[in-house]
Amino acid sequence: MKENEMDVRLDAKQPGSPETVVVARTDELTENDVKAVQIDGIELIAVLHAGSISVFQGRCPHQGTLLSEGTVKDGILTCRAHGWQFACASGCKIGERVPQLKRFGAIVDGHDVKVDRSEVLAWSAQQPADSGDPVSQACVSPVRTLAQLPGPTGIPLFGNTLQVAPSRLHLILEQWSRKFGPVYAFSLMGRPFVGIADPILIGQILRDRPGAWRRWDVIETVAQELGLNGVFSTEGETWRRQRQLVAKALDPAHLHAFFPTLCTMTRRLMQRWEKAARDQESVDIHSDLMRYTVDVTTNLAFGYDMDTIESGGDVIQRHLEVVFPMINRRINAPFPYWHYFKLPADKALDRALIAVQTLTRDLIASSRARLAQRPDSDSRHANLLEALLTAQHEGLTPLTDEEVLANVFTILLAGEDTTANTIAWIAYFMSSYPDVQRKMQEEVDSVLESRSTLEEIDEANALVYLDAVTHEALRLKSVAPVIALEANSDIQVGDLAIPKGTVVSLLTRLAGLPQGGNSADEAFDPDRWLTGTNAASHHRAGFMPFGSGPRLCPGRSLATMEVRSAIAMLCRNFNVSLAKGTSEVEEVFAFSMMPRNLRVVLGRRDDHPVRHL
Repeated sequence: MKENEMDVRLDAKQPGSPETVVVARTDELTENDVKAVQIDGIELIAVLHAGSISVFQGRCPHQGTLLSEGTVKDGILTCRAHGWQFACASGCKIGERVPQLKRFGAIVDGHDVKVDRSEVLAWSAQQPADSGDPVSQACVSPVRTLAQLPGPTGIPLFGNTLQVAPSRLHLILEQWSRKFGPVYAFSLMGRPFVGIADPILIGQILRDRPGAWRRWDVIETVAQELGLNGVFSTEGETWRRQRQLVAKALDPAHLHAFFPTLCTMTRRLMQRWEKAARDQESVDIHSDLMRYTVDVTTNLAFGYDMDTIESGGDVIQRHLEVVFPMINRRINAPFPYWHYFKLPADKALDRALIAVQTLTRDLIASSRARLAQRPDSDSRHANLLEALLTAQHEGLTPLTDEEVLANVFTILLAGEDTTANTIAWIAYFMSSYPDVQRKMQEEVDSVLESRSTLEEIDEANALVYLDAVTHEALRLKSVAPVIALEANSDIQVGDLAIPKGTVVSLLTRLAGLPQGGNSADEAFDPDRWLTGTNAASHHRAGFMPFGSGPRLCPGRSLATMEVRSAIAMLCRNFNVSLAKGTSEVEEVFAFSMMPRNLRVVLGRRDDHPVRHL
């Protein structure tokens, strides 16, 4: 669209006013797209729709999610996190007349799109501290200090370090919270920590990133040492430019186009399980699911079919299984011993990193060669890696080779581990509750009829009970039950003064379990997500398995799509039960929370009646 065809809203401000600042260029805006912009660290978005440019606040008023990751269709901006919708013309939430999004006056000066800086700052100053846009306010007359909080007794120098086992970290922190309350203090090697299980406080802290909070600095240090400092662990402007590219590769349009490939991966998994059922062998279902999610991730993010499901031998999955537990171990180590000597586990980590980095470098080299042969007129990005390399080549975002490698590696790890854990826990609950499994099977049968797997992405929306089981599994077996953040400055959270550098351990799983000791709250009950009872509403209020706020997991939609596809296939084709004679299934914290000793027996449902088309 030509510049003179844009119906740009002009306020009283004139181009060239000393208060106006450039936030975008007209040639950067495409129809029905959302561009992230900023003024003094305040998140904004610019939207071009029907020839009109609008500049809105950049975070959703619901939970502070970045609206730049939303989608625009038919004049409606949809937030990616929870589906809140806003009219592009007014900022009003659909169905309401009062604007929910602040709209700022957009001024076009040549090719520049400008906004009045004073208008943005004045609006920001009026927002409450937990709105997600302004940074957190400094402490004012705090009610409590860290010294006034209850907590476990430690010993000099070490504090509570010797009481914390990395593989049981989440269980220990949750146990302390049940004993000392939803807010308590502890220390590790002399550094102050605060455990928080209050869902309101957790929501406030997550919304107030990255201005007031960052990830625990040890996480970024370890990630840098391992060559993994990608979008998960980076902060500030580095995080912003990397996040935009990663989120774009995982947006609904790309996922919709990818769904047929996901169906192929799911059918491969089904064939693997059919063989196990014929041979009457017990299955390490978590290991199989890690193969599945590796294949999905490498296909979507890198355009490479690794096919670990059907291949044997020393697959890349074996190396990935080493990395996450060692990241967790190093983050929680009392001191960086590996700088001075290496244990066998550290040497195994080195070997695993070399193997995975070799793979990712080969993928980068192949993609560069493929892009070099592509006509200049073809600007489509088939996957995340192509988007990163194109941006690097064009200088749109100054990504170094190390940053490209780190993000490829990060997406491979994060996309493989957490989703596999989630699906495995759902299978565990299906095995433990036959009535739930039967109800899931009946629903899937009615949707798929004679087919073995989902074939259309939209038909998964009819799997209401399957989604309820997924929510309940995530509530009770969250794969991210602890989030460690660090205060960037002295800050007040609720009635508590938190000094700069203090680490808060957000107990997100415990926050989803209403306090009070009611045993029904901790029981597995998918129906709580299907009723309008107060109990279900309360559980939803503290339910944040993918985090919240501007750093909501960018892979949330992909994970949901994988879960639906894999579990629908499992329900449609197999009966699943826990293998006899195995040890009790345990929770293990290895940066994400996974099951240990989960072996199942799969039986074909060949005799199950189906309705034919």
